[in-house]
Amino acid sequence: MSFFEPISGADFDDKLKAAREIPGAVILDVRSAAEYAGGHVPGAVNVPLNQIPAMDRPKDAPLFLYCQSGARSQRGCKALDKLGFTRVTNLGGILDYKGPIEK
Repeated sequence: MSFFEPISGADFDDKLKAAREIPGAVILDVRSAAEYAGGHVPGAVNVPLNQIPAMDRPKDAPLFLYCQSGARSQRGCKALDKLGFTRVTNLGGILDYKGPIEK
């Protein structure tokens, strides 16, 4: 999977479903803590974009990022790539998500 792949509409839900089937996959919400508290994908972990450099995860962990529209998650993917993470995918924006929201 590539984080340069454009993702929109139903693709978010399809990629999320596929991510959930990967052992050890982590869904990262890179929005602010306030945005996350307002509603997020069930099971997602909040790591705001500015905290990515301090993230303590194995470099080969399968990471799936999303934000509001997909722009911050794209930047997060690029930052993780530069930090040496090897399995990073941009899910896109939660605006395209059609599933349940957790608060």
